[in-house]
Order: sequence, then C-alpha cells, then structure tokens
Amino acid sequence: MQYETLLVEKSGNMATVTLNRPAILNAMNTQMLLELKDLLAELRGDQKTRFVIFTGAGKAFSCGVEFTKKAMDERYVRPELANERLWQLFGHDFMHTMENLEQVTISAVNGAAVGAGLCLTMNCDFRIASENAVFGIPEASLGIFFTWGATPRLTTLIGPSKTKEMIMTCDNVNAQEALRIGLVNKVVPPEQLMSSCHELVGKIATKGPLAVRICKKIVNAASLSKMADLYPCEPELVERLGLSGDVEEGVQAFIEKRLPRFSD
Repeated sequence: MQYETLLVEKSGNMATVTLNRPAILNAMNTQMLLELKDLLAELRGDQKTRFVIFTGAGKAFSCGVEFTKKAMDERYVRPELANERLWQLFGHDFMHTMENLEQVTISAVNGAAVGAGLCLTMNCDFRIASENAVFGIPEASLGIFFTWGATPRLTTLIGPSKTKEMIMTCDNVNAQEALRIGLVNKVVPPEQLMSSCHELVGKIATKGPLAVRICKKIVNAASLSKMADLYPCEPELVERLGLSGDVEEGVQAFIEKRLPRFSD
C-alpha cells in the first residue's frame, strides 16, 4: 500500500515506518492519522513482519497534531471526526489498536516528540532516543488535558507525580531526563539511533516468537488492566471542555502566537 505522509520499508521480519512531513516537523494532519490507522490494520494481518520501528523524517519525530485552520477544517468535514467526542473515540481506537499489535514496536525518537507525537512513541513497546530528543505535552496551554487515554498510559510509565508535572507545567523533558524517569529505554548519539534499534531487534529476534508475543500481551494486560473504565469518560469530558470556551481560546491563541486568556 502506498501512503502520502508515511514511508514504509519492509525488509525480512522488520518494517520501518517514517512519519514524512519534515517541513512542518511531521505534524499530524487528518491524512497522516488515517494513513497510520490503515497501516495498523495492514500490520494486523502481516504475519511475516515481527518488528516495527517508528521514526520521523528530518529533525523531529512529530510535533503533534497540526493546529491550523486548514487542518482542522479538513478534520471536521469527515463524518467520523465531525466533533470532539468522535475525535476522541477515534484517538482511543487508534491507541488501543497500536498497543495491541502482535509485532514488537520500537520508537526511534530522532527529535521532538510532542503531544500526539508523544502518544505515538510511548505507545511503542520500546523507546530509544537520540541525545537531541525532546518530549513535551502542550495540551494544558491549549485548554485541554492529555487525552486519547494518554494520561493513564503515561502514569504507568513514569508515575503519577512526574505525569502531573509534565502535563500541568507543559515543560519539555530532554533525553537524559526522559531516561532518568523511565520514559525511554536508552539514549544514544544521533548517528547511532537506527543501529541501536536494529541491535535491539536482533536480540529479541533470537528468542522464541511465541514467548515474546505472549510476554507483550501479559505485560500490557498487567499494566493497563484498570484503564478500561476511563476510556468511555474521556470523550464526554472533552465535549464538556469544548462547551467551556477554554479550548477555542487556547487553540486560537496558539494560531495567533499569543498567550491564552482563560476565564477563571
């Protein structure tokens, strides 16, 4: 299958997926998100591919969802994404599908992984970061929380206190701090990023495929077992946020490159 915003290369038991909108730091528009959804569906039936590496073209992994009027207009004209509640349901389905791929997934974080970009990388089984990688969650500055089920997933990775700090302050975390708090598995020089991912693939590939697959399922079940009760709530909460006016003000301020003026 050919994609407009993704580069997909398969070799042997491994696929490499590159987010390919480097001119705008691989910002995710509707086209990219739908193509990622199609890719996950394709991988679901791909029994030859055992490993998938996700990375970004250029100097960023992904700066997150594209917040421009054009990108948002394109999203809202699609019936399945026509309002914030449906957008959240799409996000939850995407995260759940990716997390439950039978392939081992590795994120090669070559630069900024922000917002939805962080969602994508933390949904992988392993994260290897370049020394110049940066992680951030700007949602609160836009008047919204870290959605798509991302908050509980991040809490599982780095604990409640650090999760609150990242979300509430919107402060970025560099690669070494990400390693210290458990957000990434390893930090390497930029020129060693892909070779380090291939080295990890090589190690796991020598182990029993069934044992590896079952390990992934059991660990996921153990770490995410209490999250199902939260999923139905987020679309309703986001819809309520939209009625408050905070999201409209936050996004408009972002587009106009000014500080938002939230009401108390």
